[in-house]
Amino acid sequence: MKEKVSKNVRRITPSRIREMSMRAARYREVISLGIGEPDFHTPPSICRSALADAEAGATHYTPTRGDNELVAALQEYMIRGRGIEMDQSGIIVTHGGMGGLTASLRTLLDPGEEAIIPEPCFPTYPAQIELANAFPVYVPTDFDDGFVIRPDRIAAAVTSKSRLMLINSPNNPTGAVLPGHVLDELARIAVEKDLIVVSDEVYDHLVYGGKHESIYTRPGMAERTIVVNSFSKTFAMTGWRIGFSFGPPWLIEEMMKVAMFFTSCPSSIGQRAALAALNTDRRVFAAMEEAFETRCRFAWERLRKMPGIRINPASGSFYLFPSIAAITVDDTSFAMDLVDEERVVVVPGSAFGPSGAGCIRISCTVDTPILSEALDRIENFIRRRMS
Repeated sequence: MKEKVSKNVRRITPSRIREMSMRAARYREVISLGIGEPDFHTPPSICRSALADAEAGATHYTPTRGDNELVAALQEYMIRGRGIEMDQSGIIVTHGGMGGLTASLRTLLDPGEEAIIPEPCFPTYPAQIELANAFPVYVPTDFDDGFVIRPDRIAAAVTSKSRLMLINSPNNPTGAVLPGHVLDELARIAVEKDLIVVSDEVYDHLVYGGKHESIYTRPGMAERTIVVNSFSKTFAMTGWRIGFSFGPPWLIEEMMKVAMFFTSCPSSIGQRAALAALNTDRRVFAAMEEAFETRCRFAWERLRKMPGIRINPASGSFYLFPSIAAITVDDTSFAMDLVDEERVVVVPGSAFGPSGAGCIRISCTVDTPILSEALDRIENFIRRRMS
């Protein structure tokens, strides 16, 4: 009966991130550095506020664009936090950041068209493009460049079928942050080649040693950029499943058609929690952001001293992406054996694209003492492999 399933769905392979978690479920005393989820809980004040709103009746459908108060608060948030002024018609609340990706890619791509993606990349990108009957075009990045894309490679990948460019900064899985001059050049290419840009910026509050920059602010880009964002990482609200996107009103209006027939609207209670989060003093979340930076720098210091490891400094997000190529070229076996022998979960870099082969992704999403123990186990594993 499997032939009854759409060919389009059958060709999608399950995420190896989840595969690693399932493998780890066989064991006890496992330390997972595999899932990209903050270990911090949503602040209690936000939970209480959402509960109070639910008890007061905020349990019904909201407009497809989102709860009116939340949309207005997001407009203010963009002005206050980013210095970006926009009309509320340029904002949509989505079912997590994934909902924003789905709505934007389904709105923009016709069957047979191409979407250009620098890789390594979040596995959701190519899967969503393929589910739209379009084709992902991978553009490689290099370890020695810190996995920052070379704009000339993007330009060389453009064909008559190219519809959009999908970028992610800070990056999952590499932690790379696109510097301003690269964004300038990518914007120039987008305008010159008439490409729409989908910019995934869900880690925008996790930039180390600088400030987040968006391609949206470059000349000519506000009219051709969709920024996808989420409350999950910024506010420790992964389970609430609330995201938002902003861009030119004409494009947001078209995305609303997709959202309307895919999800109708996001969770009303989740949206009330998001509103409470926006009204919460940012200092509440500063400790979380500082903790991620501290952990990433701690792990980087440990890893760079381990035999066979090459690693770039932490730039953003809460990921590190060290090369293990001097130990083995088989990153999948490395990750699986690490679970089996040391009970530590990481993700093989090849799960994120060809440029990730020979690397592993480490999520610094556990407290420092636990992270230290995990790194001890990784070092023991490496020394055995190299002895």
